[in-house]
Amino acid sequence: MRSLNSNLLIFVLLSHLSCFHILIVPVSAKVFISIDCGSSSLESYTDGNSIEWVGDDQYIQTGEPRNIVTMFSRPWDTVREFPTRKKNCYSIDVNNDKAEDITTVERVLVRASFYYANYDNKSNPPTFNLQFNGNNWTQIVTTMENLATEEVVYSLNHGNTITVCLAQTHRDNIPFISSLEVRSLESDMYSYVDSNYPLFFMSRKAYGTNTIIRFPEDSYDRFWESFGPLRDSSALRRVRNSSPSIKVDVADRIPETLFTTAITLKNSSGGGDYMWSSAKATDRKVPMHFNAYFSEVLRLSSTQKRSFNVSINTFNFNESGFNSYNFGIVNPPYGRALQVRLNNISAESFNSYEVFMRSTNDSTLPPLINALEGYTIGDKLVKGTNSDDVNSLGLLQKSFIQLQDWQGDPCLPSPYTWDWVACDFDPDSPRITALYLNDIGLVGTLPDFNGMDALEIIDLGSNNLTGNIPEFLGTFPKLKVLNLADNNFAGAIPSSLLNNNNLRLRVSGNPNLSTNNTSTNRNSTEPKIPSTSSSKTSITSTIPIIILGSVIIQMFDSIFGLLL
Repeated sequence: MRSLNSNLLIFVLLSHLSCFHILIVPVSAKVFISIDCGSSSLESYTDGNSIEWVGDDQYIQTGEPRNIVTMFSRPWDTVREFPTRKKNCYSIDVNNDKAEDITTVERVLVRASFYYANYDNKSNPPTFNLQFNGNNWTQIVTTMENLATEEVVYSLNHGNTITVCLAQTHRDNIPFISSLEVRSLESDMYSYVDSNYPLFFMSRKAYGTNTIIRFPEDSYDRFWESFGPLRDSSALRRVRNSSPSIKVDVADRIPETLFTTAITLKNSSGGGDYMWSSAKATDRKVPMHFNAYFSEVLRLSSTQKRSFNVSINTFNFNESGFNSYNFGIVNPPYGRALQVRLNNISAESFNSYEVFMRSTNDSTLPPLINALEGYTIGDKLVKGTNSDDVNSLGLLQKSFIQLQDWQGDPCLPSPYTWDWVACDFDPDSPRITALYLNDIGLVGTLPDFNGMDALEIIDLGSNNLTGNIPEFLGTFPKLKVLNLADNNFAGAIPSSLLNNNNLRLRVSGNPNLSTNNTSTNRNSTEPKIPSTSSSKTSITSTIPIIILGSVIIQMFDSIFGLLL
C-alpha cells in the first residue's frame, strides 16, 4: 500500500483548489471518470488540474456520506463510510454501446484514495481490504493525516463493468473511501504484460522535475512524483534537454514532459562514475517490474559518449544482504525517448531496492535518468461468478427493490459473498448454490431465474409472494430444499415439485394454495426447514465482520442442518 509523502500530499490537495474557471482540456482517454466519494452534489465541478469531478450517488447505493473538517477543498472534504455489510461496492459501466457514441474499453487504470483526517472523531484510522471485479487488490492501512492511494491497471476480459469493493476485516474498523478515478488506456499500453494479469503500481518518479506531473501533461493522468529537492551538497544535479522536441514513440504513451529534464552527476566526466535512486519495496510476494526512461540531453560531439550499465539491487535489512539484477548497457538517444524494461525482480525476501547506474570505461559523460515506474503483477484475473447465475440474479434484483443495492461479484473474492447467497468453492468462476431470502419483505410474483441451475437451497419463506407457484421451480436439477411457506401463493402445486422425492418442500401458510392434491399432505409432516435467520444472516441486518472459518462452518451447518 502506497502513502503519499507530505509534500506530494499538499500538492495533490492544493491542486484541487481553484477560485477561477478552468478551461477543460481535451483528454486522450475514452473514459475519464473522477468520483468525489461522499459528495451528493448533482453538479459536477472542475479542479485546478482541469479534471471534472462528480458525486458518487450514481455509482453506489450503500454507505453513508460524511464530511471532514479540513483546510482542503473537494474532493477531500467528504468520504463515504460503510458501517454495514461485509463488503460494499461501486459499479461503473465503462462501455457505451449506443449507436451514436460507441465506446469500447479494453484496459483501464483505476485509482482509489483514502484520506482519514479523523473524520469520525475516533482517532482510529481503519484497516480494511480493497477488491476489484471479484479479485483481491490490497489491504488499506490508513493514518491520521496521510493520503493513501492505490492504483491498478487491468484488462476487461470478462465484461464491461468496473467494480471496486471495500471489505471489512476488523470489527471496529469501518471502511471508507475519499475518491475513485477511472482512466481507460489504449489496448497496446502495457501490452507486454499478459492481459489476464493485473498490474499493481508502486510508484512513478519524474527525476528531472521538482513538481508532480499528471494530467494534462499525462493524458491518462498517471501520477509522476518528483524526485524531490536537491540540496547544494547533493552529488546530483538537474539538467534540461537541449533538443527542441523529443519523439516519444513508446507504446505506453509516456508524456514528453518527462524527457525535457533529467538528473545526472555533478562535476563528473564519466569513466566509472555511478549514481543511484533508492526506495522502499513492495510487500507483495510477487516479482517486481520496472520501466526506466532515458533521453540524451545534449547533442554529443564525436568525442563525447554517454554509456552506462543499469542494474537493480535489492536489500534485506534483517539479513544484511542484497541481490543484484543486471540489465545491460544503455546509450540514451538524443531527441528521442528510450524505454528499458527491468523485469522479474524477486520481491520475496527484501524491503528496499536501488536502481544503480555505472558508467562504462569508455564513457566520457556520467549516467542520467529521466523517469522510472515500478509495479508488480498480480494473480490471474478471475472470470467471476458464472454468467448465467449473474444474469438470473439480475432478474431477481430487477423484480425486488430490497435486492437492488447489492453490487459487485456475488461470490468473489471468498469469503466476501453477498449476504443472501451461498456459492461453491470454485476460485475462478463459482456457481451460486443457495438463495436465502426469508422474511425480507418481497412483494409480487417471481421472475424466472432458472439459469441458476446449480441451486441446492431456495428459501423464500415469510414474504408476500403472490400468483401461482412457478413451474420453473421444478426444473432445478440439484435442488434439495425449497421453502415457500408463509406467502400468498395460489393455485395448484406443480407436479414437478410434488413428484420430486429428493426435494424437501414447504408450502404451509399459503391460504389460497390448492390442497386438492393429497400429495400436499406430505409437506405438513416434513420437519421444519430452518428459517434464513438461523441458516444465513438476514440481508437487512448489520454484518460487521465475517471470518473465513466461520463462513465455512456456517455454510456446512446450514446445509447439513437443512438436509438431516
